[in-house]
Amino acid sequence: MTPPELVVRWKAAWESLDPARIEDLYAPGATHMSSVVVERMNRADGTLRSLSEIRAYAEAAAGRLASFKADILQVIVDETDSAGRASVEYWRVLNGNEEGRTRAVEIIEWSGNKITACRVFHF
Repeated sequence: MTPPELVVRWKAAWESLDPARIEDLYAPGATHMSSVVVERMNRADGTLRSLSEIRAYAEAAAGRLASFKADILQVIVDETDSAGRASVEYWRVLNGNEEGRTRAVEIIEWSGNKITACRVFHF
């Protein structure tokens, strides 16, 4: 399985915990939805709706995590030359705690080389 370039960039950016690099993944007007957003950003609907909100979320993650790793298990892709979407299933490892890893699935949609929507599901 060779993930599309956007998924490779998504993984590298989040694993870097660099808020600027993470923000740069997203298009203006992009959304990012997750139950973690509900908990960490006090958003009842769990949705971030701007680059500044996504960057604030990335800054919060970088401030509380020593490391983040996404061990990709499977990627299902539907893409054209200019857009696409992927379902990315992975083990989420925080702060090097392999025994405490959790499973996650992200549905990532993009246009050009920027994410337009991301929905994260934690199991």
